[in-house]
Amino acid sequence: MRVAVTSGRLAGPLADGLAEAGHDVVRLVEREASGPGERRWDPAAGRIDGPGLSDVDAVANVFEANVWTRWTPAVRDRIRGSQVTGSLTVVSHLEPDGRCQRYANLSATSFHGDRGEVVLDADSGVGRGWLAQSTAAWEAAARHAPVPTVLLRTPAVLGVPGGMWERRKRGLLAGRMGHGRQWRSWIHIADWVAATIFLLTGRHEGPVVIAAPQPVREADFVAALARAHGRRPGLPVPEALLRASFGPDLTAEVIMASQRIVPQILPVELGFTYRFGGLDAALADVV
Repeated sequence: MRVAVTSGRLAGPLADGLAEAGHDVVRLVEREASGPGERRWDPAAGRIDGPGLSDVDAVANVFEANVWTRWTPAVRDRIRGSQVTGSLTVVSHLEPDGRCQRYANLSATSFHGDRGEVVLDADSGVGRGWLAQSTAAWEAAARHAPVPTVLLRTPAVLGVPGGMWERRKRGLLAGRMGHGRQWRSWIHIADWVAATIFLLTGRHEGPVVIAAPQPVREADFVAALARAHGRRPGLPVPEALLRASFGPDLTAEVIMASQRIVPQILPVELGFTYRFGGLDAALADVV
């Protein structure tokens, strides 16, 4: 199968995984193409050079915005605008009767918002807060695709640069954040890649949570990370300090948000098998 993969921090691992599985990969890059396996795209301008997506069988849009900054009005516009326009750029190059008949669009578990102790899956609905609503708009843009579409609701990805994981791996947030009772959902990069290929080459449509089957509380995540490093956990970071450092909105909707996600569609309905279902094994592999 010939698959186009857009730019994004997950693009490299996904493209490598697709190639290892025997697929032909076309990379959409935000610079001049350097060979026949690349073509330039400009998500802000809605442009994909060359034949666009007319010569591929499937496309994986993993373009995303960095949310780890203070959410000023300008930053909010950039986050929502870039994700929506990126999805709409891909959608505008798809034809209902064209060769490309499979579309996977990155999304995030931030769709569900802060839900406390509630057990969540893909059918749990959109949560409250700006980030949840922004993620819903991101998915809504992808749903305009005229071909079968799967939405990849993704939590923190272990083993890939960026986001909360990068800060924790470097020790910047190695201690418990806040009270530590909030639930954390996560996925190892190898399982995320395998699940995305599994979904991209399958028939399932709609949102799917690509998370490990065992969410953990923040305090337990910190303890597991310390074990993987062979050291004591870092000092707890009070919520007031988090708010001062990251702003009240990101602190409330990302750092202190509780998401107890136990996926059903991927492992139960579709029969996907995880390589790293437990946090200790996942962290031991990536630290």
